[in-house]
Parts: sequence; C-alpha cells; structure tokens
Amino acid sequence: MKKKVLKALLCIAMAAAMVMGCTSEKAPEGESGSKGEASEDNGSGKVFMTVSNQQNEFMVGMGESFKEVGKTAGYDVQLMDADLDAAKQVSQIETAIAEGAEAILIEPCSVDGLTSGLEAAHEAGIPLFIIHNNVSAEDLITSLIHVDVQQGGELKMEQVMKDIGGKGDIAIMTGTLGQDTTNQICDGYDKVLDAYPDVNVVFEGAGNWGATDAAPLAENWLASGKNIDAIVCNNDGMALGVLPVLKTADKTGEILVYGLDATNEGVKAVKEGTMAATIFVDAHAEIEKAFEMLEDIKAGREVEKEYKVPSVLVTKDNVDEYMD
Repeated sequence: MKKKVLKALLCIAMAAAMVMGCTSEKAPEGESGSKGEASEDNGSGKVFMTVSNQQNEFMVGMGESFKEVGKTAGYDVQLMDADLDAAKQVSQIETAIAEGAEAILIEPCSVDGLTSGLEAAHEAGIPLFIIHNNVSAEDLITSLIHVDVQQGGELKMEQVMKDIGGKGDIAIMTGTLGQDTTNQICDGYDKVLDAYPDVNVVFEGAGNWGATDAAPLAENWLASGKNIDAIVCNNDGMALGVLPVLKTADKTGEILVYGLDATNEGVKAVKEGTMAATIFVDAHAEIEKAFEMLEDIKAGREVEKEYKVPSVLVTKDNVDEYMD
C-alpha cells in the first residue's frame, strides 16, 4: 500500500507547486522510430524524456510516471527509448532541442557517451534533469535527481550477510557495465563486503537489467558446479529472470535471490518467499522532483544541483506495505 500512499502525497505536493491542466493525448513520432506520447499543448511547453531502455517493469514504470506527472502539470510530453544506445540517445536530445523543448529529462545509458548532446542542450539554454543514472559532464546539467542506490546496495548486502550468517559464497549479477547506477549499487555492496572476509564472491557478471541476459548467465553459474548461497542482482528484472532457472534446477529456497526496485512482480516474489529481499526505489519521486524544479526555474528560484531520494529495504517483514 505504501507505493500508492507515496504517490498520492507526492501528487498533492505537486498540486500546490504547479498549474494544473486537463489534456487529451496525441502520439507523435519520436526520433529514429522511437515512440512518443504527448498531451495537447496548452501553453506550458514541451518536455521530453529519453530513457536508456524500456526492457523491464521498473523502466516502463518510470516512463509512465513521466507521462502522468508531465501531463498533470499541463505539459506536452514525449517519451523516447534509447535502446541502450548512446548515439541514439544523443540524437534524441538533439531532436528535443530542435523541437523547442522547455526541458529535457535524461535517464542516461552512458556516463561518458552523451556529452555532445548535453553540450548542445546547455548552449541552447534548456534545463537538463539527469534522472537515476549520472553523467560525467556534470557541469553541463541543471540537476542530478536520483534515488540513493548506493545506500540501497548497502541495505541489501547487509540483509544478505544477515541471511547467510556472514560467511559463504555469493554471486553478483550487475546491470550494464559502466552505467552509473551499476557502479553505485556495487559500491554499496563493496562497503559492506569489506567487513566480511569469510564471504567469497564466486561469480560476478552483467545481466544487463533484464531476464533475457540474466537467465542464461545464472544457468552458466549453476552448471559450473560451484557452491552458491545467494545471487545478488542489481534489479528485480534480473532477479525475476533467475527464479525460473533455480526452479528448474530444484534450487528454489536453497539459493537466496535478491533484487532492487520493488517492482510489482518483485514485491510479489518477496511475499511468496521466492525472493529474499528487494529495495524500494521511488522513480515516481524522481520525476515529480524534476517537474517541481522546472517550476522553480520558471519562477526564478534556485534549484539543487543534486537531489537524492532515500532507498528502503523490503523483506517479508514489511512487504505488505509495498503491495499494490
């Protein structure tokens, strides 16, 4: 229930800060075949968002939050999917500039690969809100708005240590290598693991945020014959891809699985006991904050260069609070 309550509270807060508008939808074409969805322009201007991918429930939900919050605030919104391609994401930023964007939200697929697009938007005077993942060219952006996933990584690994008694063999399944979110989550893991010399990381590999890559990676790990007490995944999408592999191998419950994002399916798995824990990552709050900052900028107010949303550990003890 907590996810619904948090959304309601955030919407109330936004109502006090923004001019509301009731709009209808239209669907223009996005750059390079990307699909977009927009509301009728009522004078508030166009806001674009380009996301790294739409390959899992969390990222789809982030896109839906962008459209919902933006349209409620009265903007003509368009969502674009970069398909984990930095060149395509730069092209999408350039499209937003050419179409007169009032602001651009970017959930980057690369830390270093978007600089040319960021430079162009910065030179055009367009506010740039970097969502969830960071970029190296921080001097070019208006604000970094992200969930504290390093804290989430720490909370999760602390739970892993509690569950396995501080010793044993674990495997770590990361998101896309080089992405800031991947780095931050794993930095959180490392901070905890440094205090547990009796824990061995027997495997570490990239599942690239989705079940498609996660399942065969888990199959390879199991086929090695090495002992694994827990598989710690950077997100729920990969964790959910691991679960059927464990079921086929008759390892459900024997090998603990951990996710991150508290997606509907991830929370359901925690409730059922097939996943040991996940982390509530409030992407809706990230989007809300971006539009709140946009209103502040339009009103001539200063905005924070960085804004962090806290992470929350979700286990069987509190999972009911996060069930939809």
